[in-house]
Amino acid sequence: MSAVVDRQPRRVAGIYRPQPAKTPGPPPRPGPLAQLCRTANTIRAHLERTVLREKGMTWTAYDVLVLVCARRAVDTRTAATEIGIAKATLTNVLVSLVDRGLVRRDLHEDDRRRVVLRPTPTGMEFARQLQGRVDAEQARLFGEPGLPAGDSLARVLRTLAMRSRQRAAPDAGTAR
Repeated sequence: MSAVVDRQPRRVAGIYRPQPAKTPGPPPRPGPLAQLCRTANTIRAHLERTVLREKGMTWTAYDVLVLVCARRAVDTRTAATEIGIAKATLTNVLVSLVDRGLVRRDLHEDDRRRVVLRPTPTGMEFARQLQGRVDAEQARLFGEPGLPAGDSLARVLRTLAMRSRQRAAPDAGTAR
């Protein structure tokens, strides 16, 4: 046998296994974006458990409702893109919001194939109540020392979101 490592499989306890390859460096570690996603998932789950569940809402439903209320009128494609969900997911969420009388669907004035979402007065009031509760929980989470002001953090996160949308492929409308 020569000094070159033999890469042929070897027999160990009746099982053939290849020779272990040496890795060319340290193992991969999660970076800041992985941590950001993990943190977002953790906070989202926390808000769903502590604030939204008792009102029969998921984070996605809350996010859609607040966007519709903030915009007063938004087409479904824009809403799905802004929130970062697939149009099919938006459609499923809208079934609940429309059935509860929080949002209404209207046909677009110029293009009858498109749907425009508008908040109902009940939806506006419900969104205000929920947002007050979410804001209170946010203040509690951000009130501890060691974090930047909420507005500064929101600006950074909004910038990251805009950059990722700008660099997305043209067919990114199918995001989940």
